[in-house]
Amino acid sequence: MTKIVGVTNCPAGIAHTYMVAEKIEDEAKKHGYEVHVETQGASGIENRLTSKEISEADYVILALGKGMTDDDKARFDGKRVIEVPVSEALRNVPKIMDNLKNESRTFSASKVKLGDKQDAVQSGFISHLMAGVSAALPFVIAGGLCMALGSILAQFGLTAVAPKNGNLGSISWALNTVGGLGFTFMVPIMGAYIAYSIGDKPAFAPAFICSYFANTPDLFGKQTGAGFIGAVLLGLATGYFVRWFKTVKVGKTFQSTMGFLVIPFVTLLLFGLLTWWIVAPVASWLMGVLLHFLNTIPPSMKLIGGFIVGAMLAFDMGGPVNKAAWFFAFSLVGSHVYSWYGVVGVVTTLPPVAVAIACWIKPKLFTKQERGAALPALLVGATVATEPAIPYALAAPLPMISANTLAGAITGALTMLLGVDRIAPGINVLDPLLGLVHPWYNFYICLVVGLILNVTFIIVFKSIWMKKQEEKMAEK
Repeated sequence: MTKIVGVTNCPAGIAHTYMVAEKIEDEAKKHGYEVHVETQGASGIENRLTSKEISEADYVILALGKGMTDDDKARFDGKRVIEVPVSEALRNVPKIMDNLKNESRTFSASKVKLGDKQDAVQSGFISHLMAGVSAALPFVIAGGLCMALGSILAQFGLTAVAPKNGNLGSISWALNTVGGLGFTFMVPIMGAYIAYSIGDKPAFAPAFICSYFANTPDLFGKQTGAGFIGAVLLGLATGYFVRWFKTVKVGKTFQSTMGFLVIPFVTLLLFGLLTWWIVAPVASWLMGVLLHFLNTIPPSMKLIGGFIVGAMLAFDMGGPVNKAAWFFAFSLVGSHVYSWYGVVGVVTTLPPVAVAIACWIKPKLFTKQERGAALPALLVGATVATEPAIPYALAAPLPMISANTLAGAITGALTMLLGVDRIAPGINVLDPLLGLVHPWYNFYICLVVGLILNVTFIIVFKSIWMKKQEEKMAEK
């Protein structure tokens, strides 16, 4: 019997990670293969592959959205490996299962390259950025929720009082302070994990320290720190420097100290001085220019920006276009610019919830399996992620993607028009109740309008599409 092991991960570690794992398992069972899939999601590593499972495996499938470290990949040395972007895996897994021999390449831990396409997946620029975002998410989510809870308690009379003269202060102060630290460390963690994705463990500490250093505006006489621009620049620079440094040949005497002493020290020394002299001042200036532009652009330009970002978020539902818009909006949260993330909070909820409602309004437009998945799509889409809408889009790409993109674009513009601010990710439709979205009533206005538009577009576009499909079948 053919044996397969797999690993799935994605930037947020919420939807794609588990949907693709399930797809791999289902397709493998259809072919009569034995399969074990390790998921590297928001809850950490689950169903970790054992050394026995890996050694007995005929093929390895890696569906990755945030890459893997060299140490993690080394487990598959000598195995036949197939690597695909997690955003493409849902539609590619059936093809892969039909062509395991042709699709796979022998992996060598000393040679990261698995082929042109494979190399682009694991070492691509976006993959490293998403590794940083994935690590930063828990900081800003937990921090945002703590701050929201502190604000709620303050509204009940427990005002924020700082410690003084031996007094511990109030619980509202503690929650706001702890939550604020989540936002403070969000940027350094992003830079550190970008570097870690490229250069592994020796790159982590130098990138973290330099990113924190660059994001301390008081040290450089600037009103703004280097923000996400500094984190990205430093994460990439230190990561690639460390990757190169690890190739330098040294004697056996020093080899054991390279990873934990020599490389981190030299990297921190070099990039610490570069951060102080060049990176922080330049990145802080760029960040200041960006923030000034975003805060002073005319309302009409904001509407256009909201239209474009909304369209991008809804277009591929967790794919690269969505992630580019999401990364832009999320990165600005650390600089206290929340309106673009407000667009994210509304638009990413629309596709799965809208298609679930459309299934109930016009069941004839959907298969029995699609109707059965409507309730889970609504629940997950309303609280967690956009990805449950993907299977519906794969079944009818033209009408579904067109409906989602048009509704997302219009809703994005409306969200910007009504000034919806989202200070941190939370539980989507419940965010206003948690104090993470302001003003709460405008959020729900945008959400309802967006859902009405999206459901209407789905029903109209898919009805026309199915009619044309039936006409084509009749002609044949």
